[in-house]
Amino acid sequence: MSSVSPLTDAPWTPGRARDPDAKRDAVLSAAATAFVQDGYGATSVDDIAARLGVSKPTVYYYAGGKQALLGACFSIALDAYSAAVDPEAVSGADGRERLHQVVQNYVEITTTVYGRCLHRVPDVELTPEVRDRLRAVKRKVDARIRDLLREGVRDGSLRSADVRMSTFAISGAMNSIAQWYSPGGKLAPEEIAERLWDSFSEGVRPR
Repeated sequence: MSSVSPLTDAPWTPGRARDPDAKRDAVLSAAATAFVQDGYGATSVDDIAARLGVSKPTVYYYAGGKQALLGACFSIALDAYSAAVDPEAVSGADGRERLHQVVQNYVEITTTVYGRCLHRVPDVELTPEVRDRLRAVKRKVDARIRDLLREGVRDGSLRSADVRMSTFAISGAMNSIAQWYSPGGKLAPEEIAERLWDSFSEGVRPR
């Protein structure tokens, strides 16, 4: 693993308030970044501590060991994905508009460091509890996409000959973003979401 400089905006910087939640957030952000950039297997708690410019015991104190860090990073992403497809989080006059909103929400989460961590770290690294929740949230998201496709077909705003295959196509395209997205790239998350939606929506536009 390549060496990294300590984060200069960490809440341990002299003069910053002693905020335990901010410190835990900083630890998790550093862990997720390390897992994305260097891989879970190649990252140690020492590496995460080095990113923050703190001691290894400090990382353990605020967020636990390596697997606890991974579980917490996944939980942040899973909470966001689950909330993003809840009915109250999705607006729109018809199935097409609501599905568009789900795509926007999902892509924006996927481009965060926690979303990329979730899609890049193999689930074999997870505890059974986190793995079960990951699968449950995936089922929830897929079910929501299928429901919105069916709604769009019923209200005439979408056309889909095969809802199941369309769901696989949408989910696969959104998940793949985590493999190539770079925060410093040319496209902002909102632009990626719109381009993906444009490509997909042409195939299900009513004729």
